Amino acid sequence: MATVLTVIAFVLLVVGLIGAIIPNFPDSVLIVVGALLLTAADGLTWSDGVLLGAVVLIALAAEGLVYLAQAYGAKRAGASWKGVVGAVLGGVLGLFILQPVGILIGPIVGAVAGELIGGKRGGEAFRAGLGALVGTLGGVVLKFAAAVTMVGLVALSLFL
Repeated sequence: MATVLTVIAFVLLVVGLIGAIIPNFPDSVLIVVGALLLTAADGLTWSDGVLLGAVVLIALAAEGLVYLAQAYGAKRAGASWKGVVGAVLGGVLGLFILQPVGILIGPIVGAVAGELIGGKRGGEAFRAGLGALVGTLGGVVLKFAAAVTMVGLVALSLFL
């Protein structure tokens, strides 16, 4: 049984790591579950609890950073609070609509819609949308770094 759990854990860790380059992909969840299965296969110890706690904290931070990066990108491009809210809502809706393209288009459309509703002209609204896209891409870089860190911690725990 331990061998089956170990194989499943490694598959989840690899899929999570690869999936980290896709915006809003549940890579952090896969990595956390993979780490949990791997530690369960080996028999849970106190140090495994510390490892799992660290992995969960990094995963939660990474998930939040993606949405904050979208909002930050829109704000840096001159978006008002309506454009920022639109970028975040567009990012969330993009998860469910027009997969996988909706993940990238959602924040752009949301930021532009928020700015247009707020009374800004087309060029200003479009600039906010581009800022949301840049923020989304920056969030992907941060999320990938977090995924590498989580998988690295799990791999390191195997040798300690």
